[in-house]
Amino acid sequence: MKRDRSSRRQPYPHAPNLLLKLSDEHRSLLHRLAGMADEQGVALYLVGGVVRDLLLGRKNLDLDLTVEGDGLAFARLVCRQYRATSTLFEQFATARLRLPNGLKLDIASTRRESYAHAAALPSVEPASLREDLYRRDFTINAMAIGLNAGTLGRLEDPFGGIRDLKAKTIRVLHHGSFQDDPTRIFRGLRFAERFGFVIESETRRLLAAAAATDLVDRLSGPRLRNEIFLLLGEGRPDRMVERLLRLKLLRFLHPGLQYGKTGRRVLKAISFAGAWWEEQPGTRPLDVPLLRLMALLSQSNSSSARAVAQRLQLSSTQALALSYAGDLTAQTLEELSRKRILPSRVCRRLTGLPDEALVLLVAKARVSSDNQAAGRVTRHLVRYLQRDRRVETTVSGDDLKKLGLKPGPGFKIILTRLLEARIDGKVRSAAEERKLASRLVRESGD
Repeated sequence: MKRDRSSRRQPYPHAPNLLLKLSDEHRSLLHRLAGMADEQGVALYLVGGVVRDLLLGRKNLDLDLTVEGDGLAFARLVCRQYRATSTLFEQFATARLRLPNGLKLDIASTRRESYAHAAALPSVEPASLREDLYRRDFTINAMAIGLNAGTLGRLEDPFGGIRDLKAKTIRVLHHGSFQDDPTRIFRGLRFAERFGFVIESETRRLLAAAAATDLVDRLSGPRLRNEIFLLLGEGRPDRMVERLLRLKLLRFLHPGLQYGKTGRRVLKAISFAGAWWEEQPGTRPLDVPLLRLMALLSQSNSSSARAVAQRLQLSSTQALALSYAGDLTAQTLEELSRKRILPSRVCRRLTGLPDEALVLLVAKARVSSDNQAAGRVTRHLVRYLQRDRRVETTVSGDDLKKLGLKPGPGFKIILTRLLEARIDGKVRSAAEERKLASRLVRESGD
């Protein structure tokens, strides 16, 4: 595939003050790694998104390093020096390191890439820094900062990344970019929305042309899932989804995916529901991209949710949560909206539901036209979270044996009835619970 190499390298002066924007911890680490690189006689660079974000004054905790030379050998040296744990991707000449203090960094060899066919994983071979930058997605991500003693702070920008940052523009590096890697379709949309940038006209044409083909359909489940979750993890997911809609990209999740006015309102209400969740004591952090995907599917049926879970190769835990996105959540919402419902029945409905499904209930209730019903749903959920799900019986299975109950399915039935009596306030003490247990055991023998 022919590449457009018309862009010329722009010289920049040393700019060590750019590195001063890093945290003391990161700057100290890079200083020590640069010393190791000097000793080994290899060129070391900070590269990619972290350089972009330093120039934009944005926080970025990802340290991506590239080595002109054997990056894996350098990564192994760093592992020995720092007793770091590592994951090696030898096929891509890349290593992912985690230091004992928790810092994470990627170290790769500078390389060029070739693709056997569109959407395939690349084959790589050693190359210069310039070629390594040219293989990247957009000009704003194709910059590097020198870290060696002789190049410390020098900004390498051979393809006009600075120019496009100043112009707030997303631009691909060559015409075959989206064919080589269709995930760049989603990345381009994500960066444009995150930074408030405009996609350059030729890049926009190339992106739309790629979106209109079946290229995205060739992506593996994990690759597509990663891009969808990153996209839904952005600050304005509703706007991201609208971009997907305009390009008809939701068809790659499911061709019959329903997303209309109600779905839009639910997705917007997720931020309120998430804030409500954080106020509840003892709750765990949510899988926010998964929750937003559930909102996106809130007008779909169970079979569509299952198909999306299979397409994205979600984990069993994630697939279970997604199954509550449409029909099942609607049924639960209808029941919890009733004026009279025992707390024990609420527990029966909610026990076992993933946390994300509970939050989706709050979001769906919020967009309901019946404010009183929505208030009832929220009150039921608060009581369940703060009280009822923690209620336990004082009578155990051993106690039932002592009362003469023979082991069998009757144990679970009686223990469930005792728990529900506790939740509903029909028994309020251990003595009352034991009295009820005795009666239930006698009745089971009649």
